[in-house]
Amino acid sequence: MSYPYTRYLAAKKSVDDRALNRQVLADLRRLMPPGAGRVLEIGAGLGTMVARLLEWQVVTAGEYILLDVDRRLLHDSRAWLCEWADARGLPARPLPDGVRLGELRVRLVEAELGSYLESGCGEPADLLVANAFLDLVDVPTVLPGLLRLLVPGGVYWFTVNFDGESVFQPDHPHDDDVLGAYHRSMDDRVRHGRAAGESRTGRHLFGHLRAAGVPARSAGSSDWVVMAGPDGTYPGDEAYFLETILSTVEEALAGPAAPAGLADWLAVRRGQLAGGELVYLAHQLDVAGRSPG
Repeated sequence: MSYPYTRYLAAKKSVDDRALNRQVLADLRRLMPPGAGRVLEIGAGLGTMVARLLEWQVVTAGEYILLDVDRRLLHDSRAWLCEWADARGLPARPLPDGVRLGELRVRLVEAELGSYLESGCGEPADLLVANAFLDLVDVPTVLPGLLRLLVPGGVYWFTVNFDGESVFQPDHPHDDDVLGAYHRSMDDRVRHGRAAGESRTGRHLFGHLRAAGVPARSAGSSDWVVMAGPDGTYPGDEAYFLETILSTVEEALAGPAAPAGLADWLAVRRGQLAGGELVYLAHQLDVAGRSPG
């Protein structure tokens, strides 16, 4: 995994596995139409969600489209998914445009979401998935186009939507300054010439979905909680996940407007990470619902 973001997403899988709300997932199963054959995941990254849904037997056959703007991630996803399948004895076969995992064909589609929506590409999906993604886009602008990607009566599952709370333990005197500035940077973010999310996406999603005529039918928290075990080591590659979170804060706030105490905050947090003392929590929400039939 020479690409750092590939390693980050692979490390994040176990964090998301714990976080995803099981009641919302159970409700999703009930909402899904019988024989749903096409799944579209936007901002799909490495493909960890398709692996998870196969593992949890939510999706077993049909077509699963991984849509992402990052070419390197999509390139790595084929190899990652094949390795994941091989470790579980699931037949995997690379395809020119993706990979076949048992009875499920996974297609890799490189596209920026705004351009994809404007182009009207692709056939409508039975299930639309967005994991840790809607807090990176301007939801009121993007949501109508997203819903047009669903068949009548199709189901959406929008998970791990950040909702304004980042917590690091133990406490640090500069927590409020650093994390307040970090959350404001989310509100000011621009990507591909478009507004790119906000720090309270989770709570605002309820109103956006209601205004779009597809109110949430199920919702629940999907908080990230990362800590070391009694021996001071973090599970899997979650120490790397935490270092990436710290680096993300650093990159977002670096420069002349950096909050006072940022350098000390980062140094202390990295020391706590090295010693297995750092605990990280992020408050997030999952929602599921259905388009009008």
